[in-house]
Amino acid sequence: MNTALVLAVAAEEVRPGWVALVLMLLLGLATFLLWRSMNRQLRKIDVPTKAELREAADVREGRGTGSGAEEGEEDGRSST
Repeated sequence: MNTALVLAVAAEEVRPGWVALVLMLLLGLATFLLWRSMNRQLRKIDVPTKAELREAADVREGRGTGSGAEEGEEDGRSST
């Protein structure tokens, strides 16, 4: 017997069914829960402000915000 003839069904008899509905609802629920979890994790991230980024760049380049006397004492030299 030919499988194409056995599997052929009238177009009016084909419906999505309850299984497809349940799967779609579960996928929607999973997407919602993952989205909520992602937002919660993103809120925990501490993003530095522009001023903090500038200050960190200055410190990295050696233009710290401290006074010259403090920097001179670290090198073993006095500022006077």
